[in-house]
Amino acid sequence: MIEMCDLLIRYASDRATLASDPVVQAAAQRWIEVLGEAASHVSEETKSAHPNIPWRDIIGTRVILAHAYFHIDQDIIGQVIDRDVPALRSHLQVIVDALDDG
Repeated sequence: MIEMCDLLIRYASDRATLASDPVVQAAAQRWIEVLGEAASHVSEETKSAHPNIPWRDIIGTRVILAHAYFHIDQDIIGQVIDRDVPALRSHLQVIVDALDDG
């Protein structure tokens, strides 16, 4: 999940590029789908231990992207990348660091 966040931040965080480049759009959508799929495989114990992460929203976004082929709003994708992905990455890094320390 951290890798997907890093890819989104690195390659899709520029709104102008995201708005104009269909390859970046497709990549961003795919990376968000992978985030959602990965989130769906996180244990209930981990999800419960980290309620500050919106697990259901992440998973739900994946479902929408996977099935709304022609109705994806790039502005919303951009908002997710700008607003949600950096915070998610930070939360995930805390989890990984705790695992490494344990």
